[in-house]
Amino acid sequence: MDWRFWKTVKRLEEARDWPTDTHESIRQLLSMYQGATTPPFASWAAPGIAFTPDIEPTARNGVKGYQLALWFWLFAEKHGTIAARMARETFCLLADAAQPSSGHTIDSLLDLENRLAHSVEAISAEQRTFRQEGLSVELPMEFFLATGTLRLTPDSPYTGNASVPLNGNDYKLADCFRHATEEALAVFRPMIQAVDFDAKLLPNWKWSDRPGAVERHLQRRHSNPLFPLHRQLVTAHDVHEARLADNQALQDIRNEFNEVRQTFSQTQELPLNWQPFLEGYRDYVDRLDERRLVAGGQNSPLGEAIAALRADILAAWRSEIQKNRHSLATLEQDEARKAERRVLLYGCDWTAQLLSHGSLIPPEEVVPALLSESPPELEKAVTGLQAEPRLHETLAHCKAAAHRLVSDLRAAGHNFPDMSDKLRILDGPAEQVPV
Repeated sequence: MDWRFWKTVKRLEEARDWPTDTHESIRQLLSMYQGATTPPFASWAAPGIAFTPDIEPTARNGVKGYQLALWFWLFAEKHGTIAARMARETFCLLADAAQPSSGHTIDSLLDLENRLAHSVEAISAEQRTFRQEGLSVELPMEFFLATGTLRLTPDSPYTGNASVPLNGNDYKLADCFRHATEEALAVFRPMIQAVDFDAKLLPNWKWSDRPGAVERHLQRRHSNPLFPLHRQLVTAHDVHEARLADNQALQDIRNEFNEVRQTFSQTQELPLNWQPFLEGYRDYVDRLDERRLVAGGQNSPLGEAIAALRADILAAWRSEIQKNRHSLATLEQDEARKAERRVLLYGCDWTAQLLSHGSLIPPEEVVPALLSESPPELEKAVTGLQAEPRLHETLAHCKAAAHRLVSDLRAAGHNFPDMSDKLRILDGPAEQVPV
């Protein structure tokens, strides 16, 4: 992202020895953010600007949150978005340690700043321009940032009241954003220039809400007695490497998808052998979607794009057989079978990762990984294994190995509150257990 609205002309930056250690730099940033008199956060308001008591908290938190977001945007420019995300997680965890629940509040504030920045970036010059007394006037980006802050911040008196006039607070807040940007960049540019990134120096992290496949397996292993002791140890460096791998996996799928979408879109008319032609596209797109499900992570937009291309392929297919009721019925039956199989085999992370090319789960960790799933996810996995004849042997092996593993661990003094339920799910009704 360009973030053009904060790339202002550099002002003289203060000469200072900034920490090079990632963790120390984040600790210093937190101290600056929490300090009542520490720049740049103490200088959030532009000179001469004041707000009424009901507006000031929204203005102050919005501008300071924006300044804080600037630090992470600059960090991302230098070290990458994944490194910046881990730095942000560390910052919020440190904030929580200093003041319980403050980390969640800061995290939500940074999410809001990111959404505002993305929306402001999408505003064109034409949309920012209006005519006043015959002159063309272009509103600065800070104006839209200020308006968004006043209208969208949950605690703002203007939230949910789009018809209520802002009474000039938008212009005043825009001045504060411009002033705060200059103040922040004067401090943060040399600070970021000095800091290196080494995930090994980060003491902690937060698991992703929607982890990719590699991170998900680290999450299973972490301090989990179902795994050997040396595999229970997971570090921030491991998590960073996993996120890089997960991100690359999705990027590879996106690249392949974009190529196949472009190729299909260039098809002017279907060849005489249109059915194998379309089948080839459908099967290739289905494999890409299966890889997407295996990769995990935040991939919904990619899934929607794949579904849209698949719909175009099927629309062309149906157009060719629209007068043949039997062929249409056969196609719909085939589609229903594919959809059912997809849910059974790719509706659970464990099953999807087990079936991936080269398996993302090491063979010796298949059963510990399965038992690490929640009971509902385990039930999905068992249902998928039962539905696929070629996986019946896998299910039988998992059942026997799971009982041995749990028995050994219980004998060693480990207690698993929901393990009995998991073993019952794995065993299943007697008539459903394959032999």
